[in-house]
Amino acid sequence: MRTVLRKHNNRFRERLATSRVMAILHAEEPSWFADAAQVVHEAGIRVIETDLSTPGALDAIGILQAELGEEALIGAGGVRTVAGVDRCAAAGVDFIATTTFWPDVLWRAQEYALPVVCGALTPTEIDTAWRYGPAAVKVFPVGTSGGARYLEEVSATLPEVPLAPAGGVELSDVDDYLGAGAVAVGVGSALFGDALEGGRLDELAKRASRLTAIADRYA
Repeated sequence: MRTVLRKHNNRFRERLATSRVMAILHAEEPSWFADAAQVVHEAGIRVIETDLSTPGALDAIGILQAELGEEALIGAGGVRTVAGVDRCAAAGVDFIATTTFWPDVLWRAQEYALPVVCGALTPTEIDTAWRYGPAAVKVFPVGTSGGARYLEEVSATLPEVPLAPAGGVELSDVDDYLGAGAVAVGVGSALFGDALEGGRLDELAKRASRLTAIADRYA
């Protein structure tokens, strides 16, 4: 199982490092998820996290996987319990993401050889989480905790840890985060704007293209 997990983690990290952006879907209901995800996918963003706090999130993930195909990695975010991991694995998600570090969650995910982007904030939390074998560590919430300068200091201290900052990230911050050593950057509302509520998809396309242009400089 560890060999399979290592293989899945390595493959996920490679895809994450290629995309450089992890789009985060979060809304009161998922009616517009498919349209919005299609737009960012066409712009070149291949890793998409769907927050479990959205009603019907797991069903939405299945729809996105069917529509976007194997080029996209569609995961579940906000996973905080072992039962949540079980539901995600049963639904066939490509990865899970957490906002906090909880060993039981990582252990259960490992039983399924399921890649985890594990949430942590302080250097001690990040270092501890990394020792439990996630694919990457989500530095959350980075926007209110020092931003790119903080991430750069953490990256210098823990250079072996693939860091994916998220939480309060603005489009104008993405270049700084990637330059500070992030393997990828999680972007939610700053990317999707009102598109998840039936807003303008053409404006979303412009924002997504702007992000992929930035990401391409770090490919």
